[in-house]
Amino acid sequence: MAKKIENIYKSYLDGSINRVDLDKLLHYFEKATDGELEGLTSFASNDIEENQIERPFASHIAIIRERLEKRLNESKKKPIRLRQQQKWWVAASILLVAGLATWFYLGQGAKSSDVAGPSESILYVKDRSGKQIAILPKTDSVWEIGDIAFSRIDSQTVKVIARGKNPSLQTIYTPNSDFRLVLEDGSKITMNAASTLRFQLPFAPAKREVFLEGEGYFEVAHDAQRPFTVNAGTAKIEVLGTVFNVRNYASDGKVTTSLMAGRIALSKSGSSERIVLRPGETAVTDQKGVHIENIAPKHAVAWTVGYFDYRDQSLRVILSDMSRWYGVDVDSVEIPVDQSIYMKVRKNIPLQEMLNLLNEASGLNFQLSNKRITLKTTDKK
Repeated sequence: MAKKIENIYKSYLDGSINRVDLDKLLHYFEKATDGELEGLTSFASNDIEENQIERPFASHIAIIRERLEKRLNESKKKPIRLRQQQKWWVAASILLVAGLATWFYLGQGAKSSDVAGPSESILYVKDRSGKQIAILPKTDSVWEIGDIAFSRIDSQTVKVIARGKNPSLQTIYTPNSDFRLVLEDGSKITMNAASTLRFQLPFAPAKREVFLEGEGYFEVAHDAQRPFTVNAGTAKIEVLGTVFNVRNYASDGKVTTSLMAGRIALSKSGSSERIVLRPGETAVTDQKGVHIENIAPKHAVAWTVGYFDYRDQSLRVILSDMSRWYGVDVDSVEIPVDQSIYMKVRKNIPLQEMLNLLNEASGLNFQLSNKRITLKTTDKK
């Protein structure tokens, strides 16, 4: 066990932990084995018992321990032995850290001058002629453009229905919120903020094809007779039926594809190179071609369950995501190009809270003014 984690855990228990170390501890809890967790929690347990009254979080720990002990006794119907006590200490620690994280994230709420993120989800649709409509948050409402109908199922989901036989090109755009589309074949596509999807409906008899700019999480319905193709920048993804994520923001300078289930074939435009991804793999398509990278798909799709999840990610990518999600501008002139950050934060926190966390993690000073993020630098004298 790394000494550093022991020290972080002890600082958490005595109430002196900072926001960055709290993130590291959460990450450790996610990855550690049962044995490592038991070793970690037993490391400081005696110290806590002896000085519990003096601990800032002692009352919280005591309450959680009592509840977990009662739950374990009810489920196992026998006394808790030392090894079981260590396990519920682990659970108590995880619960308390999660509670502290929420406290850190939310703070005292958004200030009146802060940016709180998307207040409602609106999807925009434009047909080949340029006619555009807004799919407003009215459940069970239907909007029509030519032979295509859009039915709002709930606040985040729209079903797309082709009422005619002639293919009709549709361009669908979401400015700064997540949105899920249910297509006529049963496939589901969740679009991230500032993403555009183009496709023709009804699909052709021999293929299903979409074009993505931005980020999308695809749950493709199986149809062996009609392969499903996603065109994202220079990347081309061919599938029959599977679940995967594609990130194709121009500011990234690459296309990142993460496979959750099934199999997909990935190729680059203008190249004969073609690789097949297996579940759990992530591939990057860039100027060098197509290559596998060590990125866990669960981190790539964290946005679909309401998180910003960055693992050694560059500041420029993080700030670009914030710009799209919160609808603000970023002055990128002074941003360091060689600095990477580890952060996992809920997307529903106000922008100022997000900037506070980013400042602590990076050691920099990003400020928000007039819906513009700038890096404040120290003047040299």
